Amino acid sequence: RLAAHHGLVVSRISVRNQRSRWGSCSPSGHICLNWRLMLMPDEVRDYVLIHELMHLRRLDHSRHFWRLVAHACPRYQDARQWLRENRHLLEDHM
Repeated sequence: RLAAHHGLVVSRISVRNQRSRWGSCSPSGHICLNWRLMLMPDEVRDYVLIHELMHLRRLDHSRHFWRLVAHACPRYQDARQWLRENRHLLEDHM
């Protein structure tokens, strides 16, 4: 749904037991997500998904990339803050 909304095509999505990442995106459009995203508030989960989707447009963390994220998710900084502050709650499931 989010990919279509932003005019992006995802080749494959997988959910894994990642230990150190919330998600990743390959140049071929394969998005891999951490199953612990299900434990997060919707807006935080959406940020992680948007972050990975924007890598389909820009495979780096440049200023341009962060502008894309900000345009798609204006409150992304709040979500990043939540991840920093609450990581310990999710580590119980790691």
